[in-house]
Amino acid sequence: MHLQNFQKPETTNTGADVFLDPRAFCRMRFSPLVATGVIVGLLREHFGNPNAIVDPMLQNYVWRTDTSTGIVIESSSNDVLTNIGQRPAVLVRRNPVQMPQRHTFGNEIMQLGGQTGEKYWVVLHGSHTLFSIATKPAAAESLANEVAIFLLQFSPLISASLCFGRFEFQEIGVLSKLEGSGGQYVVPTTFSYVTEFSWMLDEDLPPIRHINLKVLYGLD
Repeated sequence: MHLQNFQKPETTNTGADVFLDPRAFCRMRFSPLVATGVIVGLLREHFGNPNAIVDPMLQNYVWRTDTSTGIVIESSSNDVLTNIGQRPAVLVRRNPVQMPQRHTFGNEIMQLGGQTGEKYWVVLHGSHTLFSIATKPAAAESLANEVAIFLLQFSPLISASLCFGRFEFQEIGVLSKLEGSGGQYVVPTTFSYVTEFSWMLDEDLPPIRHINLKVLYGLD
């Protein structure tokens, strides 16, 4: 079994950092982790350039690589949430990935000549939520709006680069107080996407001959 048109992703090494070509997403066919990294990277580039920040309220929210950064931009985790302190932040979280419908019986692709069972594909729906965090309600709202407009403008490029069927803005959520943060506020912004995953079954794959019941029952 192998992925259709699969190629090994290309990486470059610079010191301790390893960079993945975003176009590798197309070759890998599907990786929510890569999507998270691309969104984080795009936001860092945007907020890393003071001239690119549109909202005057956010002019001091300049992202830097060291502890002097004016904003934290990371993938969401409990550790990050604990360590951001009172700094503004955008935390990116992957939501569940689903396969809402089957297009053919057993996901088989019907081939010309009536041949079936060699190529398979599924459509996957997923989304990412970006949590805009600030100490003042208006700042959290402004940050969420800046994030939403930036990614919305770049959505065609994101779709093309990551081989999404589409990458779409869904909503800017309701402002709320962030629990356990000492008075910070948060606004969630959600983007959804659709992608296709396809693969092939080799003719010389060995059949499933038996199942070891000792392994299943923990007796081995």
